[in-house]
Amino acid sequence: FSLSYIAYGLKYSGSCSVKKYNKKGKMIDNNDITGLMQAEGGVLCATVLFVLMVRLLILRDNRRTQRKLKIDLEGQKKCGGYLFFIGMGLYIANFGLCIGGATNIMNLYTQETNTTVRCDSEFYDFYYHAKIGELVVLMPYAAYIIFSLVFMMSIQKQWFIRRKLRRWAKLLDADQDGVISQDDMMKTNEKLERLRKLVGARQMALSASKQKKWWDDNVFKRGPGKDIHVEEYVTFMEGTLGTGPPHDRANKIRPVVKKWFDFFTTEEYMKKKLILGEEDFVKFWTILDKGDDESHYKRMYIKHFPSPLSMGDIMEDFVAFLSHPDFFDEYSNRVFNVVKHRPEGTCCKL
Repeated sequence: FSLSYIAYGLKYSGSCSVKKYNKKGKMIDNNDITGLMQAEGGVLCATVLFVLMVRLLILRDNRRTQRKLKIDLEGQKKCGGYLFFIGMGLYIANFGLCIGGATNIMNLYTQETNTTVRCDSEFYDFYYHAKIGELVVLMPYAAYIIFSLVFMMSIQKQWFIRRKLRRWAKLLDADQDGVISQDDMMKTNEKLERLRKLVGARQMALSASKQKKWWDDNVFKRGPGKDIHVEEYVTFMEGTLGTGPPHDRANKIRPVVKKWFDFFTTEEYMKKKLILGEEDFVKFWTILDKGDDESHYKRMYIKHFPSPLSMGDIMEDFVAFLSHPDFFDEYSNRVFNVVKHRPEGTCCKL
């Protein structure tokens, strides 16, 4: 549409217009339909180029081999916000010009009195039928976008936080049988003990009573020592977090995550902000996620975790993982992108 609109608009420039006159015969408006067509084609072409540019930026980001710097994240986030609003502006302009062009060309010969219409027949036929085809494509797409923004956004956020909570539950469900049991607790604690030895922050393991207290207080919500189904645990977590803003959810879940991190590190160690290198990062997730695809963890380290990275940053990423429902937010996605990994041929349950 874009190139043909520009080409026909230039070819028939000035050959289709509607002039309005007042009662004294003085022209008060001259609506150049060919100019409107050129403007519509130009905005469509700009939109296509903008989308292509964004796709190239995404492709470049996905193929980078160097980690981002933490100090650059805020600027990149603002840039992403600007690109979003530019894109929205272009789509709104497209929609407005499309409706305006359709209104003008389809009502061209049903004008009110005191108007004169002059339009080349070939231009009219092309623009009229092109508008019908464009509306057939654009209107369902516009309805889909509006429906998604108004009705589906909140539902998608609920689905996303549920997926993340389910992945968290699966980290605690050692045998992956859908039930978090006492045996799972012992196996998970063994993994956390291996993490303690890897990190080297805590010289002595957390006492057995404190370990059990964390599980009883935060996981076994059917009663101390009673197994809980993963879906029951996810439902409990959803109810605990509520539907408030992300910072309220984060404040609710941070004490839980902090005490969980106490299994293998200490607050004093995290305050030192010692850098976590790629090798230790891969070992950390290989133990915790029981994965054997080290290349996946290396990709995630480069792609999603900015430099410098410390154990305290990992803890805050876990807080965002469990509390932020925004599926388009980088902080909300970091841990999820690591643990959602699945071998080819499998899928993640919604």
